[in-house]
Amino acid sequence: MSRTRRTRAAATGLALATVPLVLAACGSAASPPASAAQTSLSPTPAPLTSVPLTSGAMATPSGLPGLATAPTVVLTRFAKYGPDAQAVTYDPARVPVDADVAAVLVQTTGQTMTLLAVRGLAPNQHFGAHVHTGACGAKPADAGSHFQHQPDPKQPSVDPAYANPRNEIWLDFSTDKSGSAHVESAVAWTFGDRPHGSIVIHAEPTSSEPGHAGTAGGRLACVDI
Repeated sequence: MSRTRRTRAAATGLALATVPLVLAACGSAASPPASAAQTSLSPTPAPLTSVPLTSGAMATPSGLPGLATAPTVVLTRFAKYGPDAQAVTYDPARVPVDADVAAVLVQTTGQTMTLLAVRGLAPNQHFGAHVHTGACGAKPADAGSHFQHQPDPKQPSVDPAYANPRNEIWLDFSTDKSGSAHVESAVAWTFGDRPHGSIVIHAEPTSSEPGHAGTAGGRLACVDI
């Protein structure tokens, strides 16, 4: 196995191992709609109990080959906005207070892998989700715009040449009957020194149409990464 594949397999094992509470509930029922960035990261994931975390914990494990930075792991619950809230809901009807969320961000040499998992959201619904440049705030707009590897000179960006799942990180998902889902993304670039503050969950699946590309309705919730 090549070094790149070994690194990706190790990173994937880490990602899946660090979200036991959420992924155990999610199962495989989630079927996100249209994100071309989605990949199935591992047919044989690591044991889900190997890296226990408590609600609200963040970890940055080390020791994996080829990592550009230490992985980021977030396991917490949605709350109304407060200065200490790591995950904020702006629409408790669809993203309830105390719903579980896990996010894992792994940057290897020339590649970024992102995993998002949720439990306790509104069931049987479709959501958009993307990595944004800013941190979560009191207002949904505080998270700023989508992170783009190659920034669109015209903002807000609705040009599919820039607003697409290869130049951005799209994490669209569909909840199952219990309100659970998980989704993975892999893109062929890393963030470098540029800010990437949060994952924002949107009200609708992400559009890819010219003039609307990257749009996904209102901002329902936000997770700091």
